[in-house]
Formats: sequence, C-alpha cells, structure tokens
Amino acid sequence: MDLVTDLRSADLAEVPSWRTVVLRGARRRCPQCGVTRLFRNWYGMHERCASCGLVYEPSPGDTWGFWVIGDRVFLLVAIAALFFGFTPQSWWVRGFFFATIGGGIVLSMPHRRGIGVALDYLSRRRWGG
Repeated sequence: MDLVTDLRSADLAEVPSWRTVVLRGARRRCPQCGVTRLFRNWYGMHERCASCGLVYEPSPGDTWGFWVIGDRVFLLVAIAALFFGFTPQSWWVRGFFFATIGGGIVLSMPHRRGIGVALDYLSRRRWGG
C-alpha cells in the first residue's frame, strides 16, 4: 500500500500547475511538456507529442465536453448583452454584432480545443482515468 501511495505522489509531483497546463493548451502546445505543437495545421491535431510521447486524446471524444463548454461562452456573452439592454438599431450594427460573435467562435476554435485537451490531461493526471 505504501508503494502505491509513493508512486501516486511521485506521479502527481510531475504534473505542472493547472495554470501552466491551461496556458500551454491556449498556446496550442503539449500540456505535459509545452514543447511540441498540438496541431499539424489550423485544426488537424497530432496524435501524440513528439517530445514526451503524450497521447493527446487517449479516448477520442473525452475532450468534447470541455470544448462545448468553451464554445458556449461566446453565446452566453451575446445573450447577456441582448438581455441587459443592447438593442442594435440598424442592420449593419446587428450584422457587426453577429459577425463578431461568429468570428470569435470560429477564430478561437483551435485555442478552445487546445484548452480542452489541456483540461482533459489535467483531469486524467489529477483524478485518474
């Protein structure tokens, strides 16, 4: 029992802080070492880290929950702006508003996916799985 506890505490000692892991994910780098890029192009992700060998999605689909929650932030901002009194008076202001929300969703997609991979990595390392 002591050997298992020692191995588990040694394993947790190597995990970077949650802030470091999330920042690495936002920068689209490996959450474990921070050296290798997560993506081979704008959205196509590598299977594993070339530096440390970490498999980014050991169970495909596990990062989906983190990704969807990050996606809803933009929609929540839009709904809150409309709820708290933002009323676009002209068609071009409405177009700009919805283009800004849509553009934010599309342009932040790789960063949100990187954060999702980082949060999945962190949850696996901290709580097992």
